[in-house]
Amino acid sequence: MATEPPAPAAGAPSRAGRCRRGPIPRRPGDLRPTDVVGAFFVCGIAFLAAAAIAAVVQALAPWDWGRWLALHLAFVGGVSQLVLGTAQFFVGAFLATDPPPRRLVRAQLAAWNLGAIGLAVAIPLAASAAVWIAVGLLLAALALWGLAVATMWRRSLRRSLWAVAWYCAGALFLGLGVVAGSLLAHGVLWSAGDLLGAHMSLNLAGWFGGAIVGTLHTFYPSLTQTQLRHPRLQPLAFGAWTGGVVALAVGYAWGLDPVAVAGWLALCLGALLLLVNVLASLRAAARPLSLPARLVGAAQPFLLAALVVASAAVLEQGPEGALVGGTRTAVGTLLVAGWIGLTVLGSLLHLLAVVVRVRGGFAARMPDPRPRLDAVVAALAVVAVAALALAQEGGPGPLHTPAKWLLVAVYAVLAARVAQLAGRVLLHARPSV
Repeated sequence: MATEPPAPAAGAPSRAGRCRRGPIPRRPGDLRPTDVVGAFFVCGIAFLAAAAIAAVVQALAPWDWGRWLALHLAFVGGVSQLVLGTAQFFVGAFLATDPPPRRLVRAQLAAWNLGAIGLAVAIPLAASAAVWIAVGLLLAALALWGLAVATMWRRSLRRSLWAVAWYCAGALFLGLGVVAGSLLAHGVLWSAGDLLGAHMSLNLAGWFGGAIVGTLHTFYPSLTQTQLRHPRLQPLAFGAWTGGVVALAVGYAWGLDPVAVAGWLALCLGALLLLVNVLASLRAAARPLSLPARLVGAAQPFLLAALVVASAAVLEQGPEGALVGGTRTAVGTLLVAGWIGLTVLGSLLHLLAVVVRVRGGFAARMPDPRPRLDAVVAALAVVAVAALALAQEGGPGPLHTPAKWLLVAVYAVLAARVAQLAGRVLLHARPSV
């Protein structure tokens, strides 16, 4: 997406032939789509930077809550805010409508950031009341996000089911995951099954997974300047993915092993259907590809690989096989460092450049592809993730250390580029909410 979503003329006929009231004409000072996505991105990147600092401190001087804190800052404060902002940006584009009201966006940002910070402080201190307050703030932010999406849907000129279906399903899963996490934080005894497994399924597969898989059906064709080659696969992917999340959560929470196994296999199907469309766009794309297109495209096979490795362990050892030992570590590397990490970094490189360009009155150009350098960076990222996961899954032990440091180096290069773009947003294209 290289421009602001167009604002259709008021009174244009809907698909059903009826006249619908269009968006109110934008007045000076009204929010623009890049205001919304830019504000969430700035907050999210700040949390990601804090997560990196926490991870370094944990590596140098380990403490009981260090690893949890780094993950919490990265996923709750960082990636989740990127998803919340991106979702509203794309919903507005798909529905050809204006962003949510300013007060609604401000309330979302305040509630989510206060909730994320509150949990980061309250859980290590075992402050029970503060934990519940922070959880309440996160759930309130999700409710406000839902209200924002409903507002855009209500005043839009056109209807697009896939503009909201993936995001709304993901938000519902996240709400349930937050509740499950709060029960874990309070030490609630759950004898029916594995509540941690259900919590991870809802948050990772349901929220992050659903939002990313859903967005890529439109975002990756946009990155490669192509069309979705097999649109009929999207409903099948949605059904397989959301059904798989439900099956995983129920199977783990209540100890229903066959249901959990079915959930893993359904996620494999959903990932495969997405990959078919991604590869079709990659094949049809004009060359040279941009670095974001290379990174996001290279990340998608890691999703299917992680799910296949997990499913194989589950079929051999039962549902717990995917959550313990070397398999858990390898699956985590493929999902977090490979799929989520490269997808998020590639998306940030593109969307932050869009914000800079649009907010600068289109005076700035989108970054030009550097075919050889971009290909090398993407290839090194793929090699590093694959080698590290292979070493963790029982492959050659000597691969582990060089693969780990290669991955750190590639991530440092990409993170530096993201930080540079984020700095340009703050200095020259500051979003106003």
